[in-house]
Amino acid sequence: GGSSGCGTAGEGWRGRRLGDPPEGLARLGDQRSTSGDLGFRARAYFFALPGSAREGRPMAGTPGRDPGGGPGIYYLLGSLLAGLLVPGAIAFNLDVMGALRKEGEPGSLFGFSVALHRQLQPQRQSWLLVGAPQALALPGQQANRTGGLFACPLSLEETDCYRVDIDRGADVQKESKENQWLGVSVRSQGPGGKIVTCAHRYEARQRVDQILETRDVIGRCFVLSQDLAIRDELDGGEWKFCEGRPQGHEQFGFCQQGTAAAFSPDSHYLLFGAPGTYNWKGLLFVTNID
Repeated sequence: GGSSGCGTAGEGWRGRRLGDPPEGLARLGDQRSTSGDLGFRARAYFFALPGSAREGRPMAGTPGRDPGGGPGIYYLLGSLLAGLLVPGAIAFNLDVMGALRKEGEPGSLFGFSVALHRQLQPQRQSWLLVGAPQALALPGQQANRTGGLFACPLSLEETDCYRVDIDRGADVQKESKENQWLGVSVRSQGPGGKIVTCAHRYEARQRVDQILETRDVIGRCFVLSQDLAIRDELDGGEWKFCEGRPQGHEQFGFCQQGTAAAFSPDSHYLLFGAPGTYNWKGLLFVTNID
């Protein structure tokens, strides 16, 4: 497929009617945006909100109201027809002139999830964190596509993102990372805080190559320090809440931990969505990270 990408934009402007743009900007109808592989390649971003239609008027020769004082039927029909033929709109156009654009590998779903992060130590740095859940596997992962997390400086360069060095190696007797979708979710705790990213399709395996082999899609997440490194003694590193629990789809065998992840507003808790637990009734795991 074509190359993937994602963009950020600053504050925009409150548009006039679509046919009357402010001086120096093209019409909204002239803007173009394309997408590839579910990532974002943005040349313009805009939202259009339905507005009020022009008020219709009574048809010639027809009273505007019925004898009871209410609107006449022709008046209502005329208003409806006018609204269909002459719609109005209110538009809000984001800053397309100062947009930042980042590119990823074709087919990687680069931009499936994004988060802004501010690193304070050991040096100050602002990052755009980008999940690419179909990125090619790293050497030693024993897989074709595993997904990954990328860090992009907030620069004008489109190809300066690098892959965060996590999740190397694999034990094929205990796990499968093929199509695990690492990067399906990514969140920052805030300035100087931790980062979480997840792979909700990660498989735990037992009795490999035996008749009673089992594969449980439990999912897992990684918690990183503010400088995008994993320090197990501080961050816990790899988090697998469903490992070691009763398996089977009716319990925790299809947990899918990390389909969504977030930090609580007070930054004291880390939350993981696990929609596959208990026959897809789902659970929310909450843990204290103070």
